[in-house]
Amino acid sequence: MLETRRLMLLFATAYAALSVGGRDLPRIIWDWQTARLIERNGTYGRMVAASGRGLVFVCQRNRQVIWRQSQDAGVSWFEARSLARWDGGLLANPELLALEEGVLLCFLNRRPEPQSGHPYAIAVSRLEKGAAIWSEMSVIYTAGSAFGDGCWEPAAVRLPTGEIQLFFANEGPYRESDEQEISLMRSSDGGRTWGSVERVGFRAGHRDGMPVPVLLADGVAVAIEDNGLNGAFKPAILFTSGADAWRSGTVTGALAARGSALAEPLPALTYAGAPYLRQMPGGETILSFQRSDDGKMAHSRIVVAVGDSRARNFAGLTEPFPPTPGEAQLWASLYVKDDRTVLALATVTLEGVRGVWSVEGRLHRAP
Repeated sequence: MLETRRLMLLFATAYAALSVGGRDLPRIIWDWQTARLIERNGTYGRMVAASGRGLVFVCQRNRQVIWRQSQDAGVSWFEARSLARWDGGLLANPELLALEEGVLLCFLNRRPEPQSGHPYAIAVSRLEKGAAIWSEMSVIYTAGSAFGDGCWEPAAVRLPTGEIQLFFANEGPYRESDEQEISLMRSSDGGRTWGSVERVGFRAGHRDGMPVPVLLADGVAVAIEDNGLNGAFKPAILFTSGADAWRSGTVTGALAARGSALAEPLPALTYAGAPYLRQMPGGETILSFQRSDDGKMAHSRIVVAVGDSRARNFAGLTEPFPPTPGEAQLWASLYVKDDRTVLALATVTLEGVRGVWSVEGRLHRAP
């Protein structure tokens, strides 16, 4: 354990001196002493603040989704409880959306056992104000039952108008090809009912995946992984203005409403997938993704970059977690704690324990 902490301190010191071409870049400086295990053997860890509940955490663990609460800003966590379980297969990629007065939505991805006949599906569960038990899952979209015809990775944002926009990766419309789109569903009644599916992102002959939306001052930005930018998956941003709200049609690979997230391109071989996007109170956006320079996901490590208020030009890349040989770092998310502080969560191995760990970082703004 002491050796792990020593390595963490060395990594932190190295990143504190980060600059490119003599130019000091905005970046996150990570405090290794704050590294905490939230859930052993967990994956897809996500966190939000909810009125009257403190912090709420969810993750996938075995065949269920579990949730925990913290009343001390994530220093300690109450006992894990089951949020949902599905006998037909895995419940994966839970994603939280906080509504008013402590009401929470948890979006879930049903991934059926092979040959079960069950379809891949997007579902939602609801936790009402003051309640301790989540509602039964409600399936709101189904795709095919084969692995290559599924739907994946739901994430949502609530607009000032009250409309909820739910995004997910969708192979369902492309059962004769390997293509994938970003689909959108809307709710105007707090997630109780949902409209029809709309296609908002599609690059012909390629795969748009793993969307994560953020509400900006002038619209909505969605971080996706895009394998049509340059070789392996790279992070890209889809954008719509508040006035348009995705109603002008699909954001294709040729439109200005899609662009690379990174200020400096990565090599074609480098895999940089599973992006996660958030915005700091000061306007800066922060983006995490899992990076492997040899293109193999099994060699991924988590990277975090800082972008502008339009969710573009991400730079100042730092790594929240030290590398562990032979252990991939996967499925990161970010939680903005205050004006300067952010938590990174990921499935990593630290001190010999694999699970969802968190670590705290501070935003360093360039002079």
